[in-house]
Amino acid sequence: MVVVAEPSNQQPAPSRPPRTVSAMVFAILPLVLIAFGMAGLLGRCSFNPGSPSVEVPTVNVPAELDRASARVHFPLLDPELPANWRSNSVNVLTLRSHAEVVRVGWLTGGGHYLRFSQSTAAEEELVTADTRQPPQALGTVEAGGQQWVRYQSVGEEQAWATDHNGVRLLIAGDAAEPEFRTLAEAALKAPTKP
Repeated sequence: MVVVAEPSNQQPAPSRPPRTVSAMVFAILPLVLIAFGMAGLLGRCSFNPGSPSVEVPTVNVPAELDRASARVHFPLLDPELPANWRSNSVNVLTLRSHAEVVRVGWLTGGGHYLRFSQSTAAEEELVTADTRQPPQALGTVEAGGQQWVRYQSVGEEQAWATDHNGVRLLIAGDAAEPEFRTLAEAALKAPTKP
């Protein structure tokens, strides 16, 4: 019988940590705390167990339209809307035809979104750029003493278009008809920015 001697410097295999639910929770907890800490420091989210909270930016429409008017060659309308409407965006787009579009977005008092575009582009091009599909007219509607052509848009949205003093106006969004009318009437009564 041969006896093999075991080396004396061999150490026992290290033991594995237990694989229990509580062990996994304690392993992940520091990562979750670090993530929440970073998000809190950067101010990108808040903890509100009652309901979701989203901070919507607000823009100064008259000041932004003053800036935009320096870039375009047509007068811009600055509609006066109800106090509970919040403007959250203003931008200037250039279409394929090189026509400029000035677009302002609002959150309505009813919690919907509407955008108001002003341009010298052809109606078909403006509607296509906003609705992201070929124009599909749904009929006309009268608002502010003027006829607007209604168009189908993406999802639950629709768009209204009309001409006013040589400028094409387009209202689009997911709002109800009374909110479309509010914006349409305000736009047609609005003072122009040269």
